[in-house]
Amino acid sequence: MAERNKRKQAAKESNDLQRELTRKEQRLRQRDRERHKKLYTFVGVALGAALLFILIGVIYQFLVLPRQQVARVGDVSITAEQFWKRVKYEQSQLQNQLIRYQQLEQQFGNQGFFAGQISQLQGTLGSPFALGQQALNAMLEDAIILQEAAKRGLVVTDEEVEAALREEIANSLGLVTEPQATATAQAQIDATATAAAWTPTPTATVDASNPVTATATPIPTPPVPPTPAILTDTLYAETLDAFQKSLQQVAGFTLDEYKQLIRARLLREKLQEVIADERVATTEEAVHARHILLRIREPAPTPTPLPEGVTPTPTPEGMPTPTPTPEPRNEEQTLALANELRQRLLNGEDFATLAAEYSDDPGSAAQGGDLGWFGRGRMVSPFEEAAFSLPVGEISEPVKTDFGYHIIQVLERDSAHPKDENQLAQERIQAFQTWLNEQLAREDIQRPANLVSLLPAGL
Repeated sequence: MAERNKRKQAAKESNDLQRELTRKEQRLRQRDRERHKKLYTFVGVALGAALLFILIGVIYQFLVLPRQQVARVGDVSITAEQFWKRVKYEQSQLQNQLIRYQQLEQQFGNQGFFAGQISQLQGTLGSPFALGQQALNAMLEDAIILQEAAKRGLVVTDEEVEAALREEIANSLGLVTEPQATATAQAQIDATATAAAWTPTPTATVDASNPVTATATPIPTPPVPPTPAILTDTLYAETLDAFQKSLQQVAGFTLDEYKQLIRARLLREKLQEVIADERVATTEEAVHARHILLRIREPAPTPTPLPEGVTPTPTPEGMPTPTPTPEPRNEEQTLALANELRQRLLNGEDFATLAAEYSDDPGSAAQGGDLGWFGRGRMVSPFEEAAFSLPVGEISEPVKTDFGYHIIQVLERDSAHPKDENQLAQERIQAFQTWLNEQLAREDIQRPANLVSLLPAGL
């Protein structure tokens, strides 16, 4: 019975479904279908637009922005991606330098010997603009050097780059490469040959019949420096692999990109030699002179009187006695003494003796006033004018400078005197930097208007 009722109910429902819908029902269903269609269309369009915006952002971030021009040197562009990598590399280098200076400062007992370098590095690292500016200038200089080297036919071979990279790896491990070891050994051989060829100053003949009254002190043999270990091919390959990973992690550099930095550095060294040869002379007009300096001595400040009943503290036994303060003398007295000493020199007294006794220049008084050779531009103007116009051997009138009164005698003059090696090296470095600054001011060099907006995130 129950089964029969179920069948009747199912049949009735089937008949209801099969019956024809009324017009009202049809309109309602059609309206629902249109609403659903519009909703689905809207959702689809919104999702499509969102995906499109995301795709455009990804393309801009990873394809367009990295290729955007940051700066330009002639026909060479510097892209944002190259700039980002260089900034991160420079940041890593500065951080390593800061750590080394901090370690040295600790080794020297925190005496402040490296405070200036530490402060400067911290300032650059703490300023994204300064860091970005340093990285950009380095890239501009590299581009200028590459272009100028090409014009002059200067090249750096792949072998030179590889040798420089190998030396860097060896140095980081406290080792040397085979060419470095060979060069060191050859230098030692040359030094030994030079020492063997040296002829000692003849000494007086010793009378063997005289009794020996003292025992000669043996000359200690200088220790032979240990031979540094040589970097092997296996160790080089292992270290280079770790170095590549570090480059990628720190700056996103590939090994080939880092080799380009090495190539630019080697080209800089070659170009610097050429520019310096063109701009810096190895000789100069110079004089060999001596002088006696007499300073105008102001009176010492009046000491504060001790309270009544207080006796001055005596100098502890064993401590050096304080150097007495020289007697004061005004300008008139100083000039009078200078004229007096000049007259004594003209009368034949020894210049070196008077300089040692009277000169207030501690750097030269002990050497009889001898200043050695010097060219133009290294003495104050009145002194220089007098020295370069004074005939050899003549004693000058007292010459006044900010230091006091000088009595000058020129011992020698040379129109083409070889420059001091340290001075020459500094002039060559400065000449190249001057040339580089001139190139950086060229009109075909374009810089970004807003450098900070181009810096990589995370600085």
